[in-house]
Amino acid sequence: MSWTLETPDGTSLRVNAWNWRPTLELLESAGVLDEETAGLLGYNSAMDLTAYQAHQIATFLDTYLASLPDEARVMLDGSTTTEPDTNEFHRDDLSLNYSASTAWLRRFRDFCHTAKTGFTAS
Repeated sequence: MSWTLETPDGTSLRVNAWNWRPTLELLESAGVLDEETAGLLGYNSAMDLTAYQAHQIATFLDTYLASLPDEARVMLDGSTTTEPDTNEFHRDDLSLNYSASTAWLRRFRDFCHTAKTGFTAS
């Protein structure tokens, strides 16, 4: 499952569920997105975010990423690790399959900075 984030001018960014879900959890736990919005963004249906919300996400990620090592990953529970992702499918604990890399979070932050009129996640 994947999502496409797209601005009205056609700029787009694709993300898979393995990266998207921990990103949403991070934004919700930080209070950047409310529970309902984060939950709706987790479904594969069109959801609009405003320019203000995109700005809030970018601003939060600017600060958050400043202290996150380049090789770090944010896990579904909000913890971070610098252990590389082996891409192994963890059947015993499915949450271990989800992580948002520093590189992904930077791409998402940069996308949000350019989303001057908001974006749609679908």
